[in-house]
Amino acid sequence: AVVSTQSTGSVDTVKHVTISYCKRLGLHSAELTISKRGYPPLGGGSVTFTCNTLKTIKPIQWIDPGKVWRIRGVASCSRMSPATNPRVIDRSHGILNAFLPDVYIYNEHLKGFNSGKSSGHSLCLYTESTTEVMVSVDCTAQPQTLPEDLATETTQLLLDTIHTGGCVDSRHQYLPLLFMALSQSNVSTLCTGPLTPFSISFLRNLKLFLGVVFKIKVKTLDSKEVGNRKGLNSFLLLSCLGAGFENINRAMI
Repeated sequence: AVVSTQSTGSVDTVKHVTISYCKRLGLHSAELTISKRGYPPLGGGSVTFTCNTLKTIKPIQWIDPGKVWRIRGVASCSRMSPATNPRVIDRSHGILNAFLPDVYIYNEHLKGFNSGKSSGHSLCLYTESTTEVMVSVDCTAQPQTLPEDLATETTQLLLDTIHTGGCVDSRHQYLPLLFMALSQSNVSTLCTGPLTPFSISFLRNLKLFLGVVFKIKVKTLDSKEVGNRKGLNSFLLLSCLGAGFENINRAMI
């Protein structure tokens, strides 16, 4: 299997950010283990995912993005020079340390059996806020891409994602929306940045299949108020009444 591509994202994003969202939504034992990494075109990666089941889904109230207090990341490369990751990390630190001192990027250099069948390198960056909100970006290098160029591109994407604001990044908007639609018959609210075309289509499908309609409200921030972040100066507040889904599966005797 290929576990890191430019179109589908990095497995590191799933392990560190998607799993974190799942735990906040009730899947407390969700865990992803990376056995082998794989880069295109031949892949060769292997992962193991485990999680608990839910009988019902509780409504969520994700309305406070908080303030970013640290940035973490994973620089990974397979079947390449050991000097590749340090070059990526140094460039990312050079940009991010101008905004935040608490930045740490883990260096993961793989070779041999655990490195898959193709060479490649990638960078995943994610933030943690004072309200446990995490947003992430990742990039997988194309052939002949310099490590410094990969670091610059990924870091700029992270800064753009922070700028848009919200309690969830654009890649993960669908996840809380799905849990909101399936939750019990109470109101759930999500604060997010601009909706992606995928999220808009996803909302239409939720209305078609579950009959759940979301109310969307624009929340404007006062940029002159002390402590407000500089960004788009507005968020989207999405709220809905859950469909009351219940898991009626019973253990076999």
